[in-house]
Amino acid sequence: MTSSTAFAPRSGFIAPSKSTAQSESASRLAEIVENARRHLLKSYSVRRGYERALGELEEAKKEASVEGWNGYGARPMNSEAYINAKMFLESMPSTAPFPEISADPDGDVALDWSFSPGRALSVSIGPTGRCSFAGMRGHRTYSGTDWLEDGIPAQIANALWQLAVESAQATSKR
Repeated sequence: MTSSTAFAPRSGFIAPSKSTAQSESASRLAEIVENARRHLLKSYSVRRGYERALGELEEAKKEASVEGWNGYGARPMNSEAYINAKMFLESMPSTAPFPEISADPDGDVALDWSFSPGRALSVSIGPTGRCSFAGMRGHRTYSGTDWLEDGIPAQIANALWQLAVESAQATSKR
């Protein structure tokens, strides 16, 4: 029996596959997905967004590299939080908008998306893979905690998708 999650909605094409499948069919599928990933990374539009996001993450790491970097006693960016944030960014679908990236005063990494007035999502990624998030969709707000494992947590991926779709619909009605 062969199973695959090669095109799971919560994982992106930028991240290398972590499949442990061993059948011939699964190996062939993994090879096809890897070839598609490499092809996408050669694309200027995909690579540009990914490189910009990684550059912002690196800048945030440099800015928050010392104790008190914000003038109020903030902790330096945690190196494990940085690695987890990088994994999160690598797992984003190639069509997803990339976030603004900054450091939280507690050493976590903050990812923020602002789509339009009343439509935003903020995710804080910690050293253990904990992803705390808060969002706003019009007058509705939501928040929660999930864990970064093999890709972007489903709750966060779904929220990001909904916000992007609603923002695009609102823009097209104008």
